[in-house]
Amino acid sequence: MRVFLFGVDGLTFRVLHPLMEHGLLPNFQRLQSEGVEGILKSTTPPVTPPAWTSISTGLSPARHGVYDFWEYEQSEQGPHAKIMTHRRGGKAIWNILSDWGKRVIVANVPMTYPPEPVNGIMLSGYMAPNMSAHVTYPASFQEVLLEAVPEYQIDLHPAVSCGQTGDLTSEVIHMTKQRIAMQRLLLKEDWDFFFLAHMGADRIQHMRWDELMTFNTQEAEYYQLLDESLGMALAALAPDDLLMVVSDHGFQGARRKFYIQEYLYRHGWLRMKDESARQRAEMIGSIRAVIRALKLQKLARRVFRQLRRKGIMEMEKEHHPARLPDLDWTRTRAWIPSSSGALAGYADIFFDATVSEEEIQQLHDDLCSLSDPDNGQLLVTEAHREDAYGRGSFAPQERHLIVQTGENTTLPTELGRRSLWETRGVNGRGVSSGVHHPEGVLYLYGAGVKHGASIAPTHVYDVVPTILAHLRVSLPDDLEGKVMADAFEQLVSHSTTAQDSIVMQKLKSLTSYMAELGKTEVGVAEN
Repeated sequence: MRVFLFGVDGLTFRVLHPLMEHGLLPNFQRLQSEGVEGILKSTTPPVTPPAWTSISTGLSPARHGVYDFWEYEQSEQGPHAKIMTHRRGGKAIWNILSDWGKRVIVANVPMTYPPEPVNGIMLSGYMAPNMSAHVTYPASFQEVLLEAVPEYQIDLHPAVSCGQTGDLTSEVIHMTKQRIAMQRLLLKEDWDFFFLAHMGADRIQHMRWDELMTFNTQEAEYYQLLDESLGMALAALAPDDLLMVVSDHGFQGARRKFYIQEYLYRHGWLRMKDESARQRAEMIGSIRAVIRALKLQKLARRVFRQLRRKGIMEMEKEHHPARLPDLDWTRTRAWIPSSSGALAGYADIFFDATVSEEEIQQLHDDLCSLSDPDNGQLLVTEAHREDAYGRGSFAPQERHLIVQTGENTTLPTELGRRSLWETRGVNGRGVSSGVHHPEGVLYLYGAGVKHGASIAPTHVYDVVPTILAHLRVSLPDDLEGKVMADAFEQLVSHSTTAQDSIVMQKLKSLTSYMAELGKTEVGVAEN
């Protein structure tokens, strides 16, 4: 009785279903016809770090401590961003299963750097530096991996992901082939729980959304590789095993931009320390407007790529660099520190302690009343306060307003734009980029799963409880999700009251694992 958790960052039915209808994804079609299909709701907001961490822990951000690609330390000089590569609290499913003597394999899962001691093998995923760092547990596996897959990479170079150099789709395809070779290597190991994550769908969908919507052959090739990887997972299953396919969020196209940080500036919520910086941004915005008016975007992008290749313009060095605006914190009362919303269709607004609840409500009402002058569509479809992050020891101290856009719109944070609304595009065609959507993908297949069924939307918090129930492992009291019982003919979960069973299972844990875990915990306590 085992579980294979097959994760794909940003996978969406908007891409999957058309490709399946064209007969290009036979293994996904098998899951649809012989298993259960459903929507997996993401965290609020639907962004990679908290969503994958909630999938891994069954906990909300307030309990695992991950909200974004960064955490912010407040000071008199304003917030300082610190990169996030690992959860701050809570046990992940691989910790729970290791404690129960289950052998686990965790491969390329985001937010797992540095790697943790587990009863098995861990290979760090997205947000780990690169293969020059120590990214595996045990450390010896890194040498084994690189000997078998010399070109293995954790993720694309940021400049490739941003479209600043190279051919994005070709690079994703190459990366995925190496990922499949890694998967093949790890499938030779013994395991009770196998967690593999792919990142390529997110990379392609951010930059090649329109190509996907028109069934471009090169982009479709990636999803066929993904289907091949899924087929390998299916082939490894025994009759009493369970396969789950999950994505941390979905995707949608976005042709329209609303500059929400600029909106806060114009309405007196924030002030710049140096207004000349904003004036320069306004000048750049004017130049961009002329380029759009003359339909020279394609030429401009080609020129910028050449300048970056020659080292005249700097290329991206990080996937999500922290670019906090240089604000006057004595006069700033609301701000958006993270630019992640530009990729995920949301904005997380932080408030100063001096702001009243009535003022926050007024801003909420103002934003919710805004509509796109081009099509009349409301800007905001969902608005939440900080309690959307849950309750726990890592709950935010400051007050928040989290707004989510609807279809077709995203929320960049650049200041100095001439117009609050703008259409993305190349040569005036309005070519869209892809941004995150709250509804991701869920498939279940295998022992006890209903055949050819659809279930009501469930949540990323529900992944861990469902896996533990299938493995007959007691559910910890602090889990915030529930077992996906509707997906199964019959599934029995176990409470934490079965203490005798717990003791017997834990005795099976490897001595070396427990010793190494103890060393790690001591090191964490000392730091």
